[in-house]
Amino acid sequence: MRKMRIGYLSTLYHTSHILRIKRVVDAEWRVFGTGMEIISAFETNKIDLAYIGLTPAIVGMQRGLDVVCIAGGHVEGTVIAGRVEKEDFPENLEGKSVGVPAKGSIHDVILRSFSEDVSFEIRNYPWAEMILDDFIDRKIDIICGTPNLAVLAKMYGARVMVSPSEVWPWNPSYGIVVKRELLDESQGDLRDFLIKHEWGTNILRESRELSARILSKYMRHELDSATVKEILNMSPKYCASLPEEYIESTIKLTELMVQLGYVEGAPRPHEIFCLDIISDIHPQKEHYSSSASP
Repeated sequence: MRKMRIGYLSTLYHTSHILRIKRVVDAEWRVFGTGMEIISAFETNKIDLAYIGLTPAIVGMQRGLDVVCIAGGHVEGTVIAGRVEKEDFPENLEGKSVGVPAKGSIHDVILRSFSEDVSFEIRNYPWAEMILDDFIDRKIDIICGTPNLAVLAKMYGARVMVSPSEVWPWNPSYGIVVKRELLDESQGDLRDFLIKHEWGTNILRESRELSARILSKYMRHELDSATVKEILNMSPKYCASLPEEYIESTIKLTELMVQLGYVEGAPRPHEIFCLDIISDIHPQKEHYSSSASP
């Protein structure tokens, strides 16, 4: 097989950065701004494998894209933070303006799950940096996005309104998605990649001090290691496995996506996931719920 083409995002807690920096995966790495850009790259045959939130991946599957999730990576990566006075959530969303990434992103889908009970304005943005800019300029009251975004917003007066684990338990903030054809053509390469991906999740979970020092040297915004460590600690649930809780949470999200009109029908678990390789590599209990001390 030719060198694998891997799509990834700038999100700090994805193993893509550790694997690239340490040069443990020989691949063509291509960075994208959003999950939907990654879906477009799959559709135009520009990538073979990607780090991506499961909701955009499901949108792609509904569009006829023949991809499948073969591993996890992180759960509960959606954080809601802002300038609010009330303590009760989601009541403290009432009447506020909330900035969130593009429609179809996992953050957008989760945020909209609260809109039936509480009235608030949702503003979708193509780039997370634009959300932060508008929060700093007081054009929005609240941000909904990754721990990266929340930690930066805290520097400008935001506070976390609800713990990431309470926003939507076990939500699949990202997984490893590949073209289904590679399951037969390149299973050895995929197995090798997932072994290294699991190693990366172990580093992020068990050695966050070291991870922060490594990552802080390569960040575009030149974040210091203390800030990077705060990001890694905000939701420290890293693992490559695909336990039942991860899968069940994903299916609940797809059902909500149907209600929102983002997809026409909820795909079944076997249409979203292939557990064959990761179950062999990671037969033991998942590590998401065994957060080590920082």
